[in-house]
Amino acid sequence: MSRPVRVLLLCDRLDIAGGVERFVCMLANHLAGEGLDVAVGSVATPRSAVRYPLAPAVRVLAGTAALPQDESRSRVGRAWQLLRTQWHIGRALSRLIRDDQPDVVLLNGLTTACSVLLFSGRFAPRMVCCDHNHFAARSRLWQRLRERLYPRVAAVVSLTQADAPRFRAINPRTEVIYNCSALQAGAPALPAQPIVLAVGRHVAQKGFDLLLRAWVDVVRRVPDACLRVVGDGPLRAGHEALAVQLGVAGSVEWLAPTLAIEGLYREAAVFVLPSRYEGMPLALLEAQALGVPAVAFDCPTGPAEILSDDTGRLVAAGDVPALAAALVELLASPPLRASMGRAAIERSRAVFSPDEHARRWTALLREVGVKQAYGPAVAA
Repeated sequence: MSRPVRVLLLCDRLDIAGGVERFVCMLANHLAGEGLDVAVGSVATPRSAVRYPLAPAVRVLAGTAALPQDESRSRVGRAWQLLRTQWHIGRALSRLIRDDQPDVVLLNGLTTACSVLLFSGRFAPRMVCCDHNHFAARSRLWQRLRERLYPRVAAVVSLTQADAPRFRAINPRTEVIYNCSALQAGAPALPAQPIVLAVGRHVAQKGFDLLLRAWVDVVRRVPDACLRVVGDGPLRAGHEALAVQLGVAGSVEWLAPTLAIEGLYREAAVFVLPSRYEGMPLALLEAQALGVPAVAFDCPTGPAEILSDDTGRLVAAGDVPALAAALVELLASPPLRASMGRAAIERSRAVFSPDEHARRWTALLREVGVKQAYGPAVAA
């Protein structure tokens, strides 16, 4: 081979603190270290605004026009705005593909992938799709588009075993590659203070409204408990107002996203994931890798494959009283938290190895890229 394989990793934007954005930057850095020619691309994020660190060797591609702003409050208006936004995304990211001419493209997110494929279907044989959420997270429109478009791509990655059969029915070349945590610890910190940590964007998916309703019961039973919520997003002001309405504002801390998140995990007695739905949540993986016992809703995919009975508690999806009871149980028992913390680190190393995660992504993208650049015989 006369040149490195050219890889382009695409998502809508790279200037926000989210799991997909963090994944893209982490993977880009690893691939560049493996000698591939790597670029990350978004609609309008310049290098100076990328939220997570990037190696100097990683190129940053961006369009020039920001995403349209949602100004409509009607249901029809919001639907039209969504379609307009996705048309804008598809056109902008497709232009990056045409200009950069990569050997392999990783499309992150169902709506992003479908929008790009509608504009750049001729590049489908060099594309890999990863939805980053559970199979049925989006509306039927997007699921139907996936059924039509994903059979054309080189490969699909499912983040969970639970969803793999449904992806495989659309595209037989489906691989399961678990997410992993870039944060690691040799032993749990075991803090004594009853601090509960939640991390995520302030959007409906993350269920912070449900957590606040559960927190009413938690502070009634553990009066010195503190809830720290780390994240930004459109619903933050509403969540702060809800905490006031419920009478728990004095026990809740609202923190902005930070690159120094490891310290917050290490200060937490318990991690909580109250999401309505997930793919393979990075925040829960990080908590486990750092030895923080966790409580999570058993939403359609993700938490059930991460947690075990000896590393945390799964409660029925949306069951607010059960979420509160599980938090109280862990806060009330330092010995239980210590046992769970040690088991969490062991499970993280055994099942969610960063080395295995990086090896499998590198192998898949290199295989597709080599096949496009040099032909099937060289890839084999």
